[in-house]
Amino acid sequence: FAQSHLPWHRGTCLKSIMSASSNKEGMVRTGTARPFEHEDTEPEPEGPNSQVPADARNALNAGEFGDERPPVRILLLAFMFMFQGYGVMNGNPQHALKEKLQIGHAGFAGSAEFQDATAVFQLFKCLMRIFQISLLVFFQLKGIVYFAYFVMFVAVSVPVVFVWCAGVTDLWVVYLQYSLGGIAIGFFEGTFLSVISSLGKNTKTYVIMGAPLGFAVHNIVLGTVQPLTGMPTVLYYVYTLCCLPVALWIFHVYAPAPAADASGKGCQVFLRSMRKFSEWLPIMVPWLVAKFIGNFVMEDAFPLLFNTFSPPKVPLWLPSDTEPTIPFQYYTADYWFVLMAIGDTVSRRVPHYIGSRFSGSWSGRMWWLLWIFISILLCVGGEALNFLLIPIVTGLAAFISYFGNGLVYGLSAKFIDGHIAKEHQYTAYNLWCFCGDLGGYAGQSSVSVWIAGLTCKGRHYTYVCKAKEALSMSRQTKVTAQNTILM
Repeated sequence: FAQSHLPWHRGTCLKSIMSASSNKEGMVRTGTARPFEHEDTEPEPEGPNSQVPADARNALNAGEFGDERPPVRILLLAFMFMFQGYGVMNGNPQHALKEKLQIGHAGFAGSAEFQDATAVFQLFKCLMRIFQISLLVFFQLKGIVYFAYFVMFVAVSVPVVFVWCAGVTDLWVVYLQYSLGGIAIGFFEGTFLSVISSLGKNTKTYVIMGAPLGFAVHNIVLGTVQPLTGMPTVLYYVYTLCCLPVALWIFHVYAPAPAADASGKGCQVFLRSMRKFSEWLPIMVPWLVAKFIGNFVMEDAFPLLFNTFSPPKVPLWLPSDTEPTIPFQYYTADYWFVLMAIGDTVSRRVPHYIGSRFSGSWSGRMWWLLWIFISILLCVGGEALNFLLIPIVTGLAAFISYFGNGLVYGLSAKFIDGHIAKEHQYTAYNLWCFCGDLGGYAGQSSVSVWIAGLTCKGRHYTYVCKAKEALSMSRQTKVTAQNTILM
């Protein structure tokens, strides 16, 4: 990189980089933060490094010259516990809430209405990416993360207070819970990743595994414990509420401290990046498309599963079989969600091991594009396998599609940290998350019920695509198809 792209003598380049590295290590030893470390923008240096172009300084700060700092692994828990709040609104806990509210029964809301209510999570998450920019005028990035933890705590409390304690069965409870949850994650995800960027890529590659692990706790661990022990459904929520204060404490103690004069500068950084969009936005386009597709598939997977397979049993082989079968909760907790979690978790570490060929050269750019294409192909191909309605294949479909989604996540984080100038990384992360939210909103809405209707069309069996679910889905097919065209 330094030899082929930087317009100065190689000896000067190496001397400058070594000097910058020495200064950086000295600051770490003395406990002082670089003045630009948490402001998302780097001032022009003074002294011997003043002739080093910004691209080289940003590459150095992002770890492109062999940054192998030990990962701060405990921050994975701070990320994972927050995503348990996200996970408690999906999969088994969401299905349990749906049953508690008697969705689909006479006199109560239908499946499509319920999915539209849960989809406001993605809508508010998307809107918060924009709204948080204005908050940066008043708060530091860490303050926004603290606020996100608080809002998620309130969101998880909603069903406990109103559904299990007060006995409310109206759909407004779902709208309230999922709106607050979307606000929390919208504030949290991109901001958290920006705050920990200065800890290095090793920390970030561990931290992002917290997202699928948060989902796995509810849908694998507790999903298996519940049918074995008769665990009350409300404990999904109580457990999550207990973890959130611990997550906040971990973040407070182990996340890097902000610079003393960083307050209010995040908004300026965002606006400055948007004015200079030509420097970073064109090369982000493939990643924005991949993020949209990955999130669509990820958020569609849960409602698609629960609208095609349903309690009490799932056949092991063909959808028309009535023997042999497995209890639905064991199928989801010990097979489907296990493969989903493995695919989504392992794939996020893959870029760490294939990164040697990711460079700024022509061949490096082709290598990036190849992996983007592979990621999208895995997402779409995995989703398509669901149309076979074969339970064993459906689990493999979850592994493939979530492997693609995790690969998009890991590759994108690596690309942004290594190839987007530091002063534009905060904006790039939030725009990337914004596109993912749009895809997630489309995937989690009643469009998922429409897709399930297409999957089950003309095929209704004892345990797969039951006639009751098919009737509920067919009521919405025409309307949802029209909405899909509008979207």
